[in-house]
Amino acid sequence: MSNATAKSKLLAILKHFEDLNPDISVHAQREINALAQECPVEYFPEIAAAVERLIALYQDTPTARVGKAILKEYFAALENSARLLAEAGEITAIPHDERTRTFSTAMVLYTSANYGALDHCKILNRAEIPEPLSNAADSFRRRIEVVDTVFGIGFEALWNLSPEHFEAWATDYLDAHQGDLSPDVIRDLLHVLAPSHTLTPRMVNWLLTWSADTALLEYWPLVTRFSDRLLGRLALRNWAKQAGKPRNTSLAHLKLMVEGEHLDDERLLAWLTNTLQNFGEGVERFIQLDRNISADEEAWVNTALRSELRTLSTTYVPILMLADHLLYQPDGAAKLAMAFLGIIGKGLNEWEEQMNDFAQKIIRRAFLIDLKEGRTPVETIRKFTFGDQVAFTLICNELDLVSQQFDSVAQREVVVRKLAIFYASYRRAPLLGMEVARRYRHLARILHEDFLRNHLSEQEYAEVQSADFLHELSSMVSLAKRFLDHRRALEMTVEEMVASEMEFVAETRTRRLKYIRSYLET
Repeated sequence: MSNATAKSKLLAILKHFEDLNPDISVHAQREINALAQECPVEYFPEIAAAVERLIALYQDTPTARVGKAILKEYFAALENSARLLAEAGEITAIPHDERTRTFSTAMVLYTSANYGALDHCKILNRAEIPEPLSNAADSFRRRIEVVDTVFGIGFEALWNLSPEHFEAWATDYLDAHQGDLSPDVIRDLLHVLAPSHTLTPRMVNWLLTWSADTALLEYWPLVTRFSDRLLGRLALRNWAKQAGKPRNTSLAHLKLMVEGEHLDDERLLAWLTNTLQNFGEGVERFIQLDRNISADEEAWVNTALRSELRTLSTTYVPILMLADHLLYQPDGAAKLAMAFLGIIGKGLNEWEEQMNDFAQKIIRRAFLIDLKEGRTPVETIRKFTFGDQVAFTLICNELDLVSQQFDSVAQREVVVRKLAIFYASYRRAPLLGMEVARRYRHLARILHEDFLRNHLSEQEYAEVQSADFLHELSSMVSLAKRFLDHRRALEMTVEEMVASEMEFVAETRTRRLKYIRSYLET
């Protein structure tokens, strides 16, 4: 097939897509990509113009226009609620400069960046938005996330024609339509750019803008997720080039994954989960160093302190660069916060076992008091099942039907183990809060300058300080403790608990982007 014939066939297919029906078979998609690969690069502008026409036609459809109108009305309702709450003195707007707006799409008309996390939660919770309008807005947002587009097929064809030309064209298109971009256009652009090993600084700046945009994270999370994934892979490749030969098993595994291009989301999440457990266990060992140290142990403690600091500091940056994989999980923020305090993996299991042993001792003592005072165990069982009638009945079946006493000590232990589950669940939140506070105190003491100077030489201390890791870890531990405290506090409102998680996630993402930016600039 001649080059001109391939171009003509490809343009004819793109012309056919002007009916805006993206439903094609896998075979047809492969045929389009094969035609694009046969076209010379000089035909790129002509084919790109046909793709731009598909974008324009799509954005002029009744569906797109009505969707924009729905979202405009929805965001206007949010802005009106924010104004009323501000006038009532319940929230306070943050001074905001329009020139610093980071919104890259005209479809986010309400700027949550104008308010703190708690005020933003108050607005969302108290806004009186009609239910039909709210449902319509949610439906349109969901439609954009799941429905394919015809220009996505065109983007893939342009990529197969020339990846370099496609990236340059995409960047020019983004710059030309700044402030008037649709999330589905950004989504499909990022989907096609996903295999890229390098990107120009202009495109990287767009990715950083989308990843740092809190409004996009809330209203169009797919855009933020795609940009996060692409930035993470780009930064990991540069990290692997600078990592040398890692002495840490987890880091060596990650480097092998990067060199082998095994960077799919499932493998990266699995690596992050396993490494977080190792990181948490390292924090646990680190905490155990805060104790009275004899003269005989001094050398051993100094060696252990240096080893743990080195391990934690080298693992911290890759964990943070991949933290977005965990933060998108339903309970990911809490798992990350618990890891910084060593309450994950082996440390969490050991604490759970200690709490279960504690619960069994409490239950066993209650039964012994019943025996001493001549009461049957029925009331104790009722008290420790906390109103669960089904559980109360099942556990009472373990008693002798006539005397309502235990037949043997072994039978009593069966009931103790069952009731301990209920009591441990009841006591878990306050006891976990005490454990978090205890670990935070130990970590704060170990990371303090006085402790480190007492156990490290001046050269070793200067080396640790130069990496700025101690400040980073101290800050993240403080943020994690604050988030976990708010998450369990019974006196906190739902708005305050959600706001504390939003603040922790936002700060983690900010620190993550700082490291990614540093690796992409090298």
